[in-house]
Amino acid sequence: MTMENRCDLTDVKTAFSYKSTRDLRFTYFIFNILQHPWLLKKLMRIAEKILEKDLPFKLLIRKTIFKVFCSGESLREAFETINRLNKFKVKSVLDYVSEAEHSEDAFERNKNTIVANIIRLGSEAPGNSVSVKLSGLEDPAFFTRINNIKIQRQTNDDHQYLFLLRRLDAICHQAQQSAVIVYIDAEDRCMQDIFDHLVEMMMDRYNRGKAIVYNTLQMYLRDRPAYLTELLASSDKKKYFPGIKLVRGAYAEKERERARAAGLPSPVFDSKEETDNAFNEAVKKCIMNHHRVYTCVASHNAASTCLALACIRHYRVQDHAEKVRFSQLYGMSDNLTFNLAAQGYNSSKYLPYGELKKAIPYLIRRAEENSSINGQVNSELLSLRSELTRRRKSHGKDLITHV
Repeated sequence: MTMENRCDLTDVKTAFSYKSTRDLRFTYFIFNILQHPWLLKKLMRIAEKILEKDLPFKLLIRKTIFKVFCSGESLREAFETINRLNKFKVKSVLDYVSEAEHSEDAFERNKNTIVANIIRLGSEAPGNSVSVKLSGLEDPAFFTRINNIKIQRQTNDDHQYLFLLRRLDAICHQAQQSAVIVYIDAEDRCMQDIFDHLVEMMMDRYNRGKAIVYNTLQMYLRDRPAYLTELLASSDKKKYFPGIKLVRGAYAEKERERARAAGLPSPVFDSKEETDNAFNEAVKKCIMNHHRVYTCVASHNAASTCLALACIRHYRVQDHAEKVRFSQLYGMSDNLTFNLAAQGYNSSKYLPYGELKKAIPYLIRRAEENSSINGQVNSELLSLRSELTRRRKSHGKDLITHV
């Protein structure tokens, strides 16, 4: 398929229009830290100790990496960020960071928090979305245990499964009532089969008029291309609209190590090129079927983003604001998010918030992801430096000095 490539997402003035010069300097400082592996590993060990021992050094994290990658500890702070981004036509995907919980009380609290967030978004900030981690609604050990078991009413895990199903259904039901999209995150591969089962059930139930519930496909997994084909066929047969969020995935080594320890083949592709090909083919397949597929291209890769834009033009997706969404993590790839929004596309930031202790696992993953994606930190630094230089020339001051 030959497509005309008319894609320019490099305007740094647009990309950083929402940041003050002070914020730009600070972000530049943080990404400078992220490009030094030895320093990053040391900071990650400190963060893990703070989490493990509840040490009194939380202010250090709150004032550094938390400030760049999270929108705050409270819902009030998160909504301030939502409103600020909205001024630049950028949507938000609100994520209450609470995962790997182990108690029924915690699961219920998380469910109630997410439902309340959906209600508030629907009434005060329509057009924004939520993200849900199933490990915040049930014990990850439970998911791993039942991942390869066909769910049946007579299983020993029946009551636990039904409680989980009620929590998830309450979230998806409220999302439909409030017209708020809910993205169900992918997590470790050892839990993905049961995740697929649950999300397909919710899509079949709530995606009748349009897609409200989205499943997340990590395209570095070897089985995801085939799964996508099966999902499209199944949804067509059952007459619901599939919501599909496409991501690459950033934890290949973790999956490979787990497979080696278990004596199993690696579930992830051997090379980045294979992952890129799988991701790009999934983008094409989803947008080609835009008459029934709702797609979220959640990527920091400019080439894949430009491919999605070319597909929108090639397949004449007139309702692309509804059918094809774009999303990047808060604190990363502002050149994509803000330029897409400025050009009239449905563009959003994945916006985590929550108390610092619960956010530390998320922050560790963000630091690992930035260091593992080839060239990501350098790309961020180059964009930040370009905008600081532009502002220096515009204002006649050296804005990078002392960063």
